[in-house]
Amino acid sequence: MKESYFNDQKLPLVIEPNGNGKSKEALIAWLQDNKDSFYKKFYENGAVLFRGFDLDTPKDFEAVAYQTDNRLKNDYYGTSPRNIVKDTKYIYTASELPGHYPIMQHCEMSYVVQPPITLFFYCHVEPEYGGETPLCNFRKVYEQMDPKIRAEFDSKGLLTVRNYSGLENNSKFNLFELKKWNELFGTTDKAEVERQCKEQQMEYEWLDGDKLRILHRTPAAINHPLTKEKVWFNHIQVFHPTAAAIEYDYIHKTQGRAKTLFWSLFLNVMVKVKNLTTKPIDQSMNVLFGDGTPIPDSYVQHLEELIWKNLVVFPWKKNDVIAIDNFSTSHGRLPYEGKRQILVCWSA
Repeated sequence: MKESYFNDQKLPLVIEPNGNGKSKEALIAWLQDNKDSFYKKFYENGAVLFRGFDLDTPKDFEAVAYQTDNRLKNDYYGTSPRNIVKDTKYIYTASELPGHYPIMQHCEMSYVVQPPITLFFYCHVEPEYGGETPLCNFRKVYEQMDPKIRAEFDSKGLLTVRNYSGLENNSKFNLFELKKWNELFGTTDKAEVERQCKEQQMEYEWLDGDKLRILHRTPAAINHPLTKEKVWFNHIQVFHPTAAAIEYDYIHKTQGRAKTLFWSLFLNVMVKVKNLTTKPIDQSMNVLFGDGTPIPDSYVQHLEELIWKNLVVFPWKKNDVIAIDNFSTSHGRLPYEGKRQILVCWSA
């Protein structure tokens, strides 16, 4: 196999067939024969992109992912709407959010008790425009953070807040609510919801109108389970009320389209209105300091600056498969136009 990088960030490591070994079977055999050296490079780099292989179906993707990490799971406590892919056990659509939605950099399900270990994405339909899945080394983000800000996060920890409206409440438009609580837990049985919350160590509170509030208490950074390096590991840059507007400012600078300018201006207005009319604890999604006090917008701006400084953006090609170390490397999604189908699975 041939190895290369997109740039000096060395993220991701790109593995391509060298000669005629382009089949799924050839890649699986190579993974079997090079297990130790592959994982050494995988954890050093944070992600590996398999490109140029004949992985034509979701089942091919599932087979390669399973060979890379056989601990695949299908329980999902994230916020992005996803659909299971037919004739597979572990493969989902990456996100059913409209193409103009920004998906900020994050480590998958960072706030749950057992976050995914390895994350896999597969390009089934190559995007017509945009739709990249950028990566960022969150070890560098933590290392480069302003020492005073970093110390405050380390000492206070975080409180991740998610509020879900009642199942019958369909009259109020809420751009920031992506799911109902029954979609998150896969049931309308409140007793089962409470059981799952306790199992996942989530604090929960039923509010008036059949609303549900979920709270997660976590550190802002963790030690990588294997390398022991300190890693920025939370959802501030996704759930904080100002994050989407800050993100879209960067997106507009990158894509420079009339649509990105519109969404950048629109989100800036929406966020200001939301912050004036809704308490921090009542936001659809939010991250507060562990003591319940708000995180300053300037801190989120600082985080976004570091993330975009270290961001690696590469175009998808059909049949690409990328494996991501979820404990060191974040991912997101840039807006797109036209056709695009990226699939996902994960181990835990």
